[in-house]
Amino acid sequence: MKPKKTNLGQKIKRLRAFQGMTQEDLAHALGKTRSLISFLERTGNINKYTLQEICSILKTTPEELEAESIFDGGKSPSNNATIKNPELLEQLKEENKFLKETISNQWQLIKDLSKNK
Repeated sequence: MKPKKTNLGQKIKRLRAFQGMTQEDLAHALGKTRSLISFLERTGNINKYTLQEICSILKTTPEELEAESIFDGGKSPSNNATIKNPELLEQLKEENKFLKETISNQWQLIKDLSKNK
């Protein structure tokens, strides 16, 4: 089975997050809305001018971003990408842990409520 191809929007999302930027940060830097950034990351439908602006902000090139190997095997995106905010990375790890616990608790609640029917 072929691995699912990562679209351009997903690559932007990974590189943006790797650099410690939120969608809001990228939108502000571009002079666009956060909802547009969300749309671009979900669909990968990006015109070449916006792509060039995004690449400039993320310190990469469209060619490097479009290269399928940029994210092979979970490696860090591009050699010139750095984590700009290690505190944000820790915060995201804690948030991820909290969300996993919340989901687990919600599943347990659903099971408990199903038993009471």
